[in-house]
Amino acid sequence: MKKKNSPVFENKSLVIWKMAIATALSWELAKFTGSHHPYLAPLTVILCMKPLLDQTILFAFYRFIGTVFGIILVIMVAKSLQLNGLTLGILILSGGFIAKWFKLDMNAIEQVALTILLVFVFEQKSEHYAFDRIKDMLIGAAVAIIVNVYIFPSTFVKRAATAFNEYSSELSTMFSEYSLWILGGCDPVKGNEYKEQLKKTVQELQQMKKDVKKTAKTFGYFPFCMKKKTILKEIYQKTKQISDGYSYLLNVTETFKEWGSSETMTEADKGVWSNQMKRFNRDIGNLKKEQSFSKGSNFPSLLPAEQLAQQYHISLVQVTKQFINQENA
Repeated sequence: MKKKNSPVFENKSLVIWKMAIATALSWELAKFTGSHHPYLAPLTVILCMKPLLDQTILFAFYRFIGTVFGIILVIMVAKSLQLNGLTLGILILSGGFIAKWFKLDMNAIEQVALTILLVFVFEQKSEHYAFDRIKDMLIGAAVAIIVNVYIFPSTFVKRAATAFNEYSSELSTMFSEYSLWILGGCDPVKGNEYKEQLKKTVQELQQMKKDVKKTAKTFGYFPFCMKKKTILKEIYQKTKQISDGYSYLLNVTETFKEWGSSETMTEADKGVWSNQMKRFNRDIGNLKKEQSFSKGSNFPSLLPAEQLAQQYHISLVQVTKQFINQENA
């Protein structure tokens, strides 16, 4: 099984390109609006630009709230205070706890502290700094969001689709391997290897589902992005279904291991469950063409009645039926 080392939307090269484009645009826009401190706009871009769209928007929001909050506090008292370490510490302490009292996020509290530091120092040297900081921060945040959404937006869809195809292909391979593993008597050493692989993959898919869902939702807030939102929602639904497949294999592995070690698994038992894994393998192909994963609805007819009383069959029947009957929501 191929190991995934990074989140589905993490693309360092793309983030660097977007950061370079956005910093250049924000600098020129800040200069155009008459800023005396145009570096504040690209600074905001660099801080806000994240691999995920919702992360960029949230950080921009926290930076805005923290900046405004910090400037208001400093402007009220800065001109009457002497610039030294004690005064700075008291201001940051006061601002931080006031922000906490307003239940601001930790990111916003950090921006409050940063703003207090910079405004307290520079406002006494330049009367334009506080105004420029708010204006240029808004310019940088807006440019970061727009560039992240509209520059190479299809990359989000392509990376999600590629990740889904890789995971679905690996799931198909796993069902094939399980079919052979069961025919071979369910070697416990191999079973332990499967469990470790499956645990990692299930965790990766949980993160992928969260990222795809949040990105699809974020696209819905922007014009001309509804098609991408729809595609990502479809990928999210399909990803949920293959995640069910990985979870199913993880759930039945221990039972198969114990059954194989007990030496009570007959050749007929092996044939029934090996064929069921082959059937699931074939059904995976439906996800390439359709919205749903047909999970072998004829499964119950394969079980001999006399085997239903056996411990291992009962356990496996329950888990497998639960997997088959899961809602594809």
